[in-house]
Amino acid sequence: MRRLIILSLTLIASLATSQAVQLGGQAAVTFGVAVDGTLPVAAAEAVLTLSGEVGSGFFPDASYSATILAGYDAATGDSTLELDEARVTAYLGDFELTAGKLRRAWGSTDGVNPVDLLNPRDMRFPPEAYKVAVPMLHGIYYADDVNIELALLPMFVPSTLPGPAWRQAPAPELPPGVTLAGILPLEEHRPAAELSNVQFGLRATMQLSRFDVSATYFRGFRSEPTINARLEPGAAPGQVLLQPVLSYDRVNVLGLDFSGVVGDVVLRGEAAYTIADAPTAGAAAGSDSLQAVLGGEYLIPGGPRTVLQAIYDYTAPTNGSSSTSTLKFMTALIYEPTNRTQVDLGWVQSLDGSGLLMPGLTYSFADGVRGEATAYVLYGGSGTEFGDLSENSQLRLSLVYDF
Repeated sequence: MRRLIILSLTLIASLATSQAVQLGGQAAVTFGVAVDGTLPVAAAEAVLTLSGEVGSGFFPDASYSATILAGYDAATGDSTLELDEARVTAYLGDFELTAGKLRRAWGSTDGVNPVDLLNPRDMRFPPEAYKVAVPMLHGIYYADDVNIELALLPMFVPSTLPGPAWRQAPAPELPPGVTLAGILPLEEHRPAAELSNVQFGLRATMQLSRFDVSATYFRGFRSEPTINARLEPGAAPGQVLLQPVLSYDRVNVLGLDFSGVVGDVVLRGEAAYTIADAPTAGAAAGSDSLQAVLGGEYLIPGGPRTVLQAIYDYTAPTNGSSSTSTLKFMTALIYEPTNRTQVDLGWVQSLDGSGLLMPGLTYSFADGVRGEATAYVLYGGSGTEFGDLSENSQLRLSLVYDF
């Protein structure tokens, strides 16, 4: 409580003495239709941001910003009114300290970032998976040859789970003569808000010749749950109920990423090895895992900016299960044929024959007004990574006004 009071007083003082205050935002409407004819989204959203700086010198002594998000989705009936990202930053020479509800980006690659672990994700629409701002204290020290970052997360915030259409139905193996009578509501084991569950991350970045190389360490919890299940007796002999259990593994993550230029190509790579610690009470243990991404970016003369990446995932065996591994390739093309038009294409292809294709078009009608159209096409056979989700293929149209 004392820290919250101090932070509030600091923000009030900043507003009272600010040299430059700005008010901006965004209004947007989005409409979507799925391949089966359903409406996954029909939403209106407004974002309002207040920002400013404090200090009389050429460089500010401090800065602040706060964003309010409001919206309504007629397709789901959900309404939103919340404080999104809000921060106060103090500039102390070579040291920069930020406190509030923050988003921070760690890593080098595009689309898939194994070392970017500080923020959970809003997974209600998995192809987008937006970051969620969370309470955080973030500091960065700028030295001559290395930058050091420290992030402290006092409370655990999980990722928002995808809707039922994006989740695979549980299919347990039952003993002979036993039938499944139903599925019980999810049982969730979420880390408690206590000192032993405070999360933190440390990152050091060094410039080596034409490359930036970073090493990270994160101690905390997976923001996406491990899903297990147990069988409970049913109302009649031979019947059982399935009890899904969500748990969040305590993990230690070691990460390495880099980016640099070789000729006309920008090379980027990331790798993170996750060590699953003891699970929360009543939950099954998770698995150690490795995710690695390696790719390059090239601007074709007179053509699109092109990104190619290989994505490797490995999960170690646990509780008698075997290890699993997948390899996917991602392509992104961004092309601006005119000052008002941008065409882009995202494509993720798995070696199991399934994939996700995301063509998009953005057109600027006027300054601050643009229209966006994106198709999300999932394909593949039954039992493949993307094939079982093909009914979620859809088209989304948006009209956005920035002010």
